[in-house]
Amino acid sequence: MNAVPSRFLGLTPAQAAISIIAVATAFRFFYCVWLPLLPDEAYYFQWSRHLDASYYSKGPAVAYTIAAGTALWGGNNFGIRFFAVLLSAGTAWQIFLLARRWYDETTGLLAVLITGVVPIYAVGAVVMTIDPLSAFFWVWAAHHFSRAVQEDRLGDWILAGFAVGSGFLAKYLNALELVAFLLFLLLVPGRRGLLLRCGFWLMLLVAVLCTTPVWWWNWQHGWVSAAQLENRGKLNGPFNLHFSTFLDFLGLQALVISPLLFLALLATAIGLLVRRLDGRSATEKEGDLLLQLLFLVVFLLYAVLAWHLRGEPNWPAISYLSLIIVLASYWRRILASRAGRAFVVSAFMLAWIQTVLMHDPEVLPLPQKMDPMSRFVGWSQIANRLDQLRQEQQADVLIADAYKEAAIFSFHLPDHEFIYTLRRWPPTNQYDFWPRYPTQPPHRALWITEEATPAALQHKFNTITPIERVVVSFRGRSFREYTVYRCENK
Repeated sequence: MNAVPSRFLGLTPAQAAISIIAVATAFRFFYCVWLPLLPDEAYYFQWSRHLDASYYSKGPAVAYTIAAGTALWGGNNFGIRFFAVLLSAGTAWQIFLLARRWYDETTGLLAVLITGVVPIYAVGAVVMTIDPLSAFFWVWAAHHFSRAVQEDRLGDWILAGFAVGSGFLAKYLNALELVAFLLFLLLVPGRRGLLLRCGFWLMLLVAVLCTTPVWWWNWQHGWVSAAQLENRGKLNGPFNLHFSTFLDFLGLQALVISPLLFLALLATAIGLLVRRLDGRSATEKEGDLLLQLLFLVVFLLYAVLAWHLRGEPNWPAISYLSLIIVLASYWRRILASRAGRAFVVSAFMLAWIQTVLMHDPEVLPLPQKMDPMSRFVGWSQIANRLDQLRQEQQADVLIADAYKEAAIFSFHLPDHEFIYTLRRWPPTNQYDFWPRYPTQPPHRALWITEEATPAALQHKFNTITPIERVVVSFRGRSFREYTVYRCENK
């Protein structure tokens, strides 16, 4: 007998899931307007104003998505984030469909509920970076692959390949989904015959065709994206092992997923692996294996890299989406016991409280370095002062040290005026592929920098004069400080 009822307030699990997703989406549309823009979002907004086949560090999907949103709603928070919110709703619904296909609707509803309280997903659902696109196409591809495996319909194979290829255009990591699909077909004896059918190969062909803009752009630009990935992963030097960075990786994952949920997810993955190794997997559902593989191909990659470098907490985020479905199927069973119910409720409530607090962390007295709001604050104040100085000094252009500052200050200027960056070679960001700042006399620029000395531009201008130190306070303390210089060629 199921511990979870088949109807909720008179609604079927599917109706309840749709209602929850709709309410969450409505709130996120409101919240995305209130939450200040992140520098990464402003950077991608600049991409959308310079549309191309691909970009230095990522494919073109995020740029074209933001371009579509701003075409509809303007170059503001809502326009930039509009499709992030819609994609997050789509991801939640695809999770429900995927869980229903391998388990049942109640498991799908539980999976939607769990996903909704995971802190990194709840906050990331309103931030327009590559992650909402990557997550949506990841789960969409898994759903269509599952349908293709069960029903062997050509359309599902094609859509699975399209979803993988489209995900690759957002985040290269999505290509690993093909590895999980291949491993699944190899490990399930009854499905190996699908490797010889045209559907599987058509899926691969469609996926590869979708990625051609990235390959074409990189061929035109000396394969800089490959070099960027190598540098970011620190793979161009000795692979030194550091236990401390691995512990940092686990700690960060526990924080952004929520500690009890993270432990439950790891226990689920380990339990599936142990049963498979000792031969008890023969009676398990194929879905358990597929969803586990979708987790492992990503999580193990970053777990290995974590011994070598400190990564970002969002890097393995898509790996948990499939494992949450397996966890939901287990929680359905353990809810029948008092001890199990206590753990499930505790894990869910802790994650929910974290998520609520992350939406308004000012209620907690966190140190500046740990406060998630510190990434959002101060940019508009600095940009406003920079705009005033631009008019007072009658400057022709603005220059910033780094791409994130250039992007976020530009977004907050009244006219979104383009801000140049210091040029570097080899390229380190997309700005290095765009036009450089003019220096021919007569010319005047304002340079905003965190540096104390203006050495970086001394050979470009005749005179460089400091005119103001711009300081922004956060929680009563100095937080962001920049010096503005007037650079002239007369």
